[in-house]
Amino acid sequence: MKKYRIRFTPEASRLISKFHPDNKKQIKQALQDLLINPYTGSDLQEELYGFKSFKLKRYRILYNINEEDSFIQIFHIGHRSDVYEQLRRLLNELQEKSS
Repeated sequence: MKKYRIRFTPEASRLISKFHPDNKKQIKQALQDLLINPYTGSDLQEELYGFKSFKLKRYRILYNINEEDSFIQIFHIGHRSDVYEQLRRLLNELQEKSS
């Protein structure tokens, strides 16, 4: 079985630091679950194709898997109501910076 590592984008690290300690514990446990089985999350569609969403009560962890280098890249963690829109905004910003 392949061993994965977790990497966080600066945005994801910033978001985690703002969570309540109880929520941080739940997020930490969810990340441990992802290390065991990174394909647990649901595949996203359309412009978020290639990303996965792991459900954690009212929150979502949005990530993708780099098979070649064996790591899980965490892009965004947030409330289910706006997490997908926030990821779209982040990806647009990154695309504009690279242009």
